Amino acid sequence: MMEIRDFYTQLLDLAAPWTVKEVVAKEGPEIVDAHLECAQTDRLPCPHCDLLCPVCGCSPQKTWRHLDTCGKMTWLHAGLPIVDCPEHGIQQLPAPWAHADSPATLAFEGWVTRLAEGFGDMKKAAHFAGVEYALIRRILRRAACGEPPLAGMAKPKTPLSSTAAGAKPELRPPAAPPQPQLNLFAQNDLSLVNRGIQAFKNLELEKAVEFFEKHRSAYPKGYDISSRLAAAKFLLRGIGEAPAEPSARPAYLCRLWDSFGDFAGADGIGRDAFGAEIKSAFFARVIEAAESAASVEGLSFLPGDIPLGYVLLQAGRYEEAILSLQNCIPKMPQSAAIYGYLGDAYRGRGDYEVARRCYREACLIDPAAIDWRHLHDEDLRELKQDLLLEYGFDPELAQAWLPSHARIDGLFERKVVRIHDGLKEMVDDYLALEKALSKEKSPLLSAKLFFRGMVLCENRENLKFIKTIDLIQVRRVMKQANPDLFEEFLEKIVGGKG
Repeated sequence: MMEIRDFYTQLLDLAAPWTVKEVVAKEGPEIVDAHLECAQTDRLPCPHCDLLCPVCGCSPQKTWRHLDTCGKMTWLHAGLPIVDCPEHGIQQLPAPWAHADSPATLAFEGWVTRLAEGFGDMKKAAHFAGVEYALIRRILRRAACGEPPLAGMAKPKTPLSSTAAGAKPELRPPAAPPQPQLNLFAQNDLSLVNRGIQAFKNLELEKAVEFFEKHRSAYPKGYDISSRLAAAKFLLRGIGEAPAEPSARPAYLCRLWDSFGDFAGADGIGRDAFGAEIKSAFFARVIEAAESAASVEGLSFLPGDIPLGYVLLQAGRYEEAILSLQNCIPKMPQSAAIYGYLGDAYRGRGDYEVARRCYREACLIDPAAIDWRHLHDEDLRELKQDLLLEYGFDPELAQAWLPSHARIDGLFERKVVRIHDGLKEMVDDYLALEKALSKEKSPLLSAKLFFRGMVLCENRENLKFIKTIDLIQVRRVMKQANPDLFEEFLEKIVGGKG
């Protein structure tokens, strides 16, 4: 008969070095507690650079909600190993069964995502699953982002639907015994890997490929550098195919970086500290290519209509980026992308309030025209993903409603517009949108009108000088467009003077 620990090891798809230490079923509250442990070993990979580093401790016990088993609420408990990386210092390893900082397992998150999509309502899904509404939002945000499984996990398997329903889980045949292989930790000469990583960071891509291939040849069952090798080859090939014409190179290289992000994103490269260093070096090379084509002094746009400030921003030269992007605004005053980049530059410099004002201006122009792919503000990016479910997984509609939600959630401050600072122009814009909405009942127009209505209502003390607008009618239109959000507006902004 299979032991309960072996059963839960298979049920949880645990892979070495993780095992189930103990399973305790509580009779009263109908709860199962599964306690997991990591086998003792000298070295484990750093979560940032994957270098094998000495294990120096263990975190306090953490807890995760898992799928119910046999009708019992199931919780996993484990302390996570801590390693000492020579480059990144003391680092806690992630749990292979859950995303970082998530109180639920991957299997539970997958079930909740399907549940919420089935209900079409996050609050109903939270009530049915017996979890807090905030947790549902976090889970759906992550699902909408398409965040990949964590490195080091066992190969993902489809969760047993019977466990989600509370029925008795089906037993699977035990896995075949592992084949003998050379101990990974015996192959601990990482000098070639480290030299390859350093060369990659310096964009010495031929050297990086050479070091990675030498390591793989010398240690075929050692540290796996497949993803870094593939990424280095991708960039090396892409740069090698750059056009010979100097004026065409900057635009080509910017497109190449976006392609590299798509290519390497599945392996996590480009979204960590390692990727940030590569990006900075890469865009420094883009600037060099632009300077070799022509003098960039006083230049606002590179060939291909690429804002020079965008390239400076990606290279981490925030002060220069701010000045360059500010020079772009008089030439393209209705560019939401320019205001978005300017917000990123201020955020990079540490001016978060000014950054949010820039993002607000970008949203007022057109949220859909913001370069969301590169936007640095995680709160706004997360809100954008949260709103997908609320607005029927329509990305355009979710983006159109985003600025109103951002204001109500406190991400955006009140926009003060005085009579001589564009208030009349905003009123004219609002009335034009209202007229267009009367001819075409467009959900996108309703969302744009709602946010402008919020701005006008928050500047009512100055509207007394403009006779063409009626705030009672403005509120009536807002209520018709989105009754629930209008109620929140009255409660949090008008009533709370937010």
